[in-house]
Amino acid sequence: MKIYLAPMEGITTYIFRNAFEKYYGGVDKYFTPFLTASHLKGREKRDVLPDNNRVSQLVPQILTNDSELFIMIALQLEELGYKEVNLNLGCPSGTVTGKGRGAGFLDRTVELDRFLYEIYERLDMNISIKTRIGMEFLSEWDDILEIYKKYPVSELIIHPRLRNEFYGGAVHTESFMQAFKVFSNDTEICYNGDITDITSYESIRDIVQPEYEKRHQEELFMIGRGAIMNPLLPAQIKQVSSDTSTHEVSELTGIRSDVETFRSFINEIMEEYIDEMSNEKQVVMKMKELWSYFAIGTKLDRRLLKEIHKVNRLSDYKSAVQMVISQIR
Repeated sequence: MKIYLAPMEGITTYIFRNAFEKYYGGVDKYFTPFLTASHLKGREKRDVLPDNNRVSQLVPQILTNDSELFIMIALQLEELGYKEVNLNLGCPSGTVTGKGRGAGFLDRTVELDRFLYEIYERLDMNISIKTRIGMEFLSEWDDILEIYKKYPVSELIIHPRLRNEFYGGAVHTESFMQAFKVFSNDTEICYNGDITDITSYESIRDIVQPEYEKRHQEELFMIGRGAIMNPLLPAQIKQVSSDTSTHEVSELTGIRSDVETFRSFINEIMEEYIDEMSNEKQVVMKMKELWSYFAIGTKLDRRLLKEIHKVNRLSDYKSAVQMVISQIR
């Protein structure tokens, strides 16, 4: 089985990805937060430059409903050496869907079909798709799959929720499994959604595993928030999947089970952001955002998290983190 790290805007930057790979690993493929600019430059270019990325495999993700723009970005990525790009048809954000992009493209089936025809016709590289199963109604999924199956989709990563469900409610695993009946083995199918710990992984795996076995395909799972909250989760999942003995994987998260590794991990991220950003407040804001996830993974007392969130200076942040880490040993 393979584990992918989901792209999270502002979170899974190359700085985060490199540190994650170095200190925790367990991820077979990383995806960049979505690219939107016609000419790669500044932050977006830094994030995809091969020299900046020290991970197992990286796939840039593109967000657009304009085929010419998609092709323009993809060709620049091809020049950098990339063999695969990913199309974002899953983002549920209102600012994205309101412009008919991300999951907002899914109910424009005629336009979507034309878009896919143009990019697959003109690009000589693998194009994978990360998708939801519709905007408002489960019945939309049938039509969407009929469109997808016309094209040589290298991999279909499915978050089995409607756009209007955002991240709430139960996932529609039956819709996910429907894709196995539509696509040949040339298209790999990856599950994404609600894997936040070992228990949730095992629940999902037990449902979808038979479909993977039927088509003799390696199981593929994409994890987002769960891996940020517990950086050891991908490695723990692989241990559970490969371990045939009866002993259980530790219930501790990667943070509590090895505090020194976690300290090194977050310090390296901070130092790299210091090198990249001229404004220390920007660095502190970046680290605060990460701590919002770490706090869930450590079940950190809200009062301790407030100690981090109330600081604005780097020196105060370092002091607050030192105090907090001493409390989670």
